[in-house]
Amino acid sequence: MDCDKYSEEISKIHKIVKKKYSNVLVIREEEIAKIRDEIHEKIGEIYKVTLDAVECYVREKLSLGKLTPLFLRDDIEEIMVIGKDLPVYIYDRKTGHQPTDLKLSEEEIEDIITRIANYNKRKIDEFHPLLDARLPDGSRVNATLPVVTPRGATITIRKFMIRPLTIADLINNGTLTPRAAAFLWLAVEGLKTKPANILMIGGTASGKTTTLNVLSYFIPENERIISIEDVQEINLMHDHWIPMETKPPEIGANEITMDELLKNALRMRPDRIIIGEVRGKEALTLFTAMNTGHEGCLATLHANSARESITRLKSHPMNVPTIMLPALDLIVAHRRVTEKGKTVRKIFEIVEISGREGETILTNVLFSFDVKKNMLEEKILNGRLVQELSQITNLSIKEIDEEIFSREVILELLARKKPSPKEIHKMIQLYYKNPEELVEILERGVQ
Repeated sequence: MDCDKYSEEISKIHKIVKKKYSNVLVIREEEIAKIRDEIHEKIGEIYKVTLDAVECYVREKLSLGKLTPLFLRDDIEEIMVIGKDLPVYIYDRKTGHQPTDLKLSEEEIEDIITRIANYNKRKIDEFHPLLDARLPDGSRVNATLPVVTPRGATITIRKFMIRPLTIADLINNGTLTPRAAAFLWLAVEGLKTKPANILMIGGTASGKTTTLNVLSYFIPENERIISIEDVQEINLMHDHWIPMETKPPEIGANEITMDELLKNALRMRPDRIIIGEVRGKEALTLFTAMNTGHEGCLATLHANSARESITRLKSHPMNVPTIMLPALDLIVAHRRVTEKGKTVRKIFEIVEISGREGETILTNVLFSFDVKKNMLEEKILNGRLVQELSQITNLSIKEIDEEIFSREVILELLARKKPSPKEIHKMIQLYYKNPEELVEILERGVQ
């Protein structure tokens, strides 16, 4: 639609409705149509404005503007506006970063940023030139103004996946083997006695949060889960799940930090605590909780290796004492690599904390990525975690290995069936009640 010819009507509409719709942000076609009809019904006849003009107003002033078509494409993970009159980049799951033919003016970029800031009730100006926010569907947005990015204002949108990836997806795309996935399942659930504390590590966009979300599906339905994030990305099917978000200082009088939320969460009698990203003093609070009986904690951390993650945890601003670190059971290391011109995410190592000697943390590599075989290969499994489970449950090492194998078979069947996230959740919960029934259902489903 050519909206230039409606510029006068758009200005008129804006003056009439801007106060009522100042905090409105619509991102999908059905939402645009709904708001269009709502506004036109209220003012169309009285102020003699056409339906097309109202639609142009909604698209230009209440949506993502020219970014909307890119946002609605399922194959795009990220949208990056890098400055005025410069190509808008996308991150495509198949080809990586790619420039598009779309360019935005400075006014168009700043209009979109203002819209997003207003929707989130955040302030962005020359004194507060950075914005972290989210869209109505949960997609994450970062924006900057020219005072810190001289080429012009920028926008980075990381889209929220409406259909989150599942354990079946990770197996099918080679991120995990069924064997490694079965071991992690056992670790998260803990045979109803000792769920593991697990840290997902890796660089930016390496798949940490995806794995965090996937492993959370293994938590039994009857447990109380509290998740804490800056911007919600975790998407669970559990009924007893309370998601929490930090609050930046520009909303109201006071900032609410991740550490404050974690301390509050510990007073809410959680069975499980999930932290989107550990990077500050909340790390010490988390490890204090782990050392005082809060088991089954899941979190992510920016680090390139297990050893680096341990160093980061011990260093400022996290300052976790070495004596506390053995409360962490597993480190799942992620890496983003290029294969045949395509960017893929791999889990390249699963490491367990085996103990401590003075200031040195001891580790065992349980799974390691074999480049030649292009797969995550088992190194040892009879480590500290399995031995502790054996002692607590009175199961032999062989019986625990048989349980891992049983779950491996389930996961292989799930990977072949390719169920939805909701189906995955139901099947995992059914396994805890009646594993034989689940096997029968899956075997019928893949025949």
